Amino acid sequence: MLKGLSARVRGLGTAFARLRSSLARRGRVRAEIGYGVFLSYSGDRDRQWLPHLQRVIEKQSRPWYKPPRIRVFLDYSGVSIGPQLWAKIEAGLARSDWLVVLASPEARASVWVDREIEWWLGHRSVDTILLVVTAGQLVWDERRGDWNPGLSTALPARLAGRFEQQPVWKSVDLRHLDSGTGSLPDIDGVAFGIASVVRGLPEDELRSEGLRDTRRNLRTARIVAAVLGFLFLVASTVSVIAVVERTKATRQRDHAVAQQLITQSSLLATRDPFGARLKALAAWRIDPSPETRLEVLKATVNPESGLLPHSWPVDSVAFSPDGRMVASGGGDGVVRFWDTATQQKAGNALVGHHRGVTSMAFGPDGRTLASSSFDGTVRLWDVAGRRQIGAPFNAHAGTINAVAYSPDGKTLVTAGDSVRVWDVATHRQIGGPLGGHTSSAAAVAFSPDGRTFATAGSGVQLWNTGTRAPIGRALRGDGALVRSVAFSPDGRTLASASTDGGVQLWDTSTRSPIGKPLGSPATWTESVAFSPDGAVLAAGYEDGSVRLWDVVRHTQMGAPFTGHTGTARAIAFSPDGAVLASSSDDTTVRLRDVRTQRQVGAPLGIGEQEAAALSPNGRTLAVAGPRSAVRFWNVATRRQTGDPLLHGDKGLSFILSFSPDNTVLAIASHGLRLWDVAARRSVGEPLPATHGVTSFVTAVAFSPDGRTLASARADSVHLWDLAAHRSTGRALDVSAISVAFSPDGRTLATDTENDTVALWDVATHRRVGETPARHTAQITAVAFSPDGRTFATASRDNTVRLWDAATREQIGDALTGHRSGVTSVAFSPNGTTLATGSMDRTIRLWDVATGREIGDPLDGHSADVTGVAFSPGGSTIVSWGSDNTARVWNVETTVDPVRSLCRWARGAFTADRWRDDVPPGPAPRALCPAS
Repeated sequence: MLKGLSARVRGLGTAFARLRSSLARRGRVRAEIGYGVFLSYSGDRDRQWLPHLQRVIEKQSRPWYKPPRIRVFLDYSGVSIGPQLWAKIEAGLARSDWLVVLASPEARASVWVDREIEWWLGHRSVDTILLVVTAGQLVWDERRGDWNPGLSTALPARLAGRFEQQPVWKSVDLRHLDSGTGSLPDIDGVAFGIASVVRGLPEDELRSEGLRDTRRNLRTARIVAAVLGFLFLVASTVSVIAVVERTKATRQRDHAVAQQLITQSSLLATRDPFGARLKALAAWRIDPSPETRLEVLKATVNPESGLLPHSWPVDSVAFSPDGRMVASGGGDGVVRFWDTATQQKAGNALVGHHRGVTSMAFGPDGRTLASSSFDGTVRLWDVAGRRQIGAPFNAHAGTINAVAYSPDGKTLVTAGDSVRVWDVATHRQIGGPLGGHTSSAAAVAFSPDGRTFATAGSGVQLWNTGTRAPIGRALRGDGALVRSVAFSPDGRTLASASTDGGVQLWDTSTRSPIGKPLGSPATWTESVAFSPDGAVLAAGYEDGSVRLWDVVRHTQMGAPFTGHTGTARAIAFSPDGAVLASSSDDTTVRLRDVRTQRQVGAPLGIGEQEAAALSPNGRTLAVAGPRSAVRFWNVATRRQTGDPLLHGDKGLSFILSFSPDNTVLAIASHGLRLWDVAARRSVGEPLPATHGVTSFVTAVAFSPDGRTLASARADSVHLWDLAAHRSTGRALDVSAISVAFSPDGRTLATDTENDTVALWDVATHRRVGETPARHTAQITAVAFSPDGRTFATASRDNTVRLWDAATREQIGDALTGHRSGVTSVAFSPNGTTLATGSMDRTIRLWDVATGREIGDPLDGHSADVTGVAFSPGGSTIVSWGSDNTARVWNVETTVDPVRSLCRWARGAFTADRWRDDVPPGPAPRALCPAS
């Protein structure tokens, strides 16, 4: 009886399906939701079985009373294409998401099919075209990366050369139809193949879903016959399940799109940094996860922030005074403008020079631009109107290599076969050519006050702007040709770059060299530029590299910027000093973030040091040096504050630790004493030695509430009640060189002589657990995350490991990358980033969630890094080392990488960008907050 009932139910469902299809053919049913699939075909043979395919795709075990999961557009008319019919076809195409082409020799020759494909390629992506071969064949040529034109007899001609890689297609055997037996092909296989792609679900999941739906429909039919009320309940349940399934499918689709965006972001990192950052941010918005956040981090810390492509070598580059535009000029004689936020061309180019542009300079107000050329002219341009102002400044003396605007905007100086001064208002030369160079002048620069300008050639000559007379003799280095000159913002220093590879700094008042030349690369220096604050000098080299130099210490700051494959002809800082632009013979201009993960200001020359500690508020660095003195440095001003603290301990090594409120400093060596930082005096008597122990203290740490102090010696660890000035309970039986309190103060972590970490209950002094022996060398440092759930260990085995504080099990793989022992480790205040210092002289940043390194190492110390610490906000890191320096590093982008990217884009991540750069599927989202 049940079997008969099931058969009747199936028959009833089929009848309703036919009724629905019939109504659709008569145009009496209209859906507002559009079509998932448009079937494009040609020939009577395909027309025989396509209605069945339509029903199977739409039905997929759906009850008659529910709309199909995928609506299919299929035209049943066999008449020729006319205006009325084409309007119907075009409307169906416009409302469809996928085009399924029934490929065959007939389709290949069909005007109808060709016109449908033409419309689709003009309005949709080729990636939304599916192929089903019903006759003939398709053959993909891997060598050509396209269809084989001779063998692909079923391919419509308009699809040749459209696919970037071999697509997946299905073939249908229609021989039974041709033989007249009336047997239909494997419609289920084709239908589920199409539905799998359209819905973004595997075929086996679709079939399982169909089986579940069929069983549910039979059960519903029996319930309808028994209790109508219960049918309503079942229908509601089915609706909920459908919502859950749709939500699951949406989540899977979004995850797949996010993965695609991550891949694209990585590939675009150097070729299109703007696009890479946009795609990384879109991936995060679609699928917020540790993986997508890491991609945002990588995109944020990537120093490459823009790549401006040209067709000719680019000899000059300049920022507008407001920093919103970059101007570039090169071998084609054209000056182009670029929006610094979007890296897109801004307005029309300036066309007028007959040969290549050699140099450019914006007027002080940014309204005008002067450009010089190999054609022997200087042209003045209206930036807003993109038009030339007046006649060219014509030197009638061959090439002009460089042009410079005076700070007041009234004068231009040109350097070439001769040096000439021009009146901007009249476009007339002031006086005759200036002598002074035995060969042509290659560069010119004004001092900030405009009273002096410098020209470069066989040497560097300073000139009085008012009298146009030379100021003393030329500044000579070692006789090499000088290619570039630049004044510091305060005008006290002049930098000159020469073909011997060196960059010489000169004191403009004494006209004498300042120290030795900066570096001596095996290639000549082509260009130099000072940062707006004067602390950094950038230099571009013949090998395409760009290096940053610390002006005060005459040392290179970090690794050079690479990427150019030709000479770095010109460089320029943005007005805020955050971006460095470099132009090159490789036909590109590169924009780079010079503050991202870079040293901030000059290093602190802290002198010889035995130990150092940063105060919790990040303002003071305490340094223990020889002669029993501790000196304090203000991190912000880079200056020593107050008198040294003379503690009188004669130990050979020292340990320092600040109290949580920054007021007390613990100094440990042979003894252990607390000092008032402000008053520079001892707080009470030294903490007494315990049990006659005379060995040196190896580690000291304050508890989070500042009431307890832990000190480690060679054979034990002691906890001290600072209010009572005595030891609390028995010593912890462990030999340790590093100790750390958990954020709640209840647990103490110590290393052990077995290269493990032991955890202790502070209240009971009992060992509560120990990590496995995963390190293969001595553990040098331990640190808890701010939430106390994780702790990190650094070791001389060159690795850092993360541990679960509750289970004491290692989290993920070891963090590897350092080339020598790791000496220090610190969590950022928000717990998302880990900083490590090493004997390989670098600091590295790690994403805690994924265990992956963030960006390039922070490279600047010339000896072992012995300590690292985050500032309270996490935007900077302070490091100190055996090179007797402490350095401050900008890591602001790691605090909130999404916010950093949005601030960097300055509104360029618009809704249009989402439509252009994000694959279809996920609902559009705001890439950046409105405010």
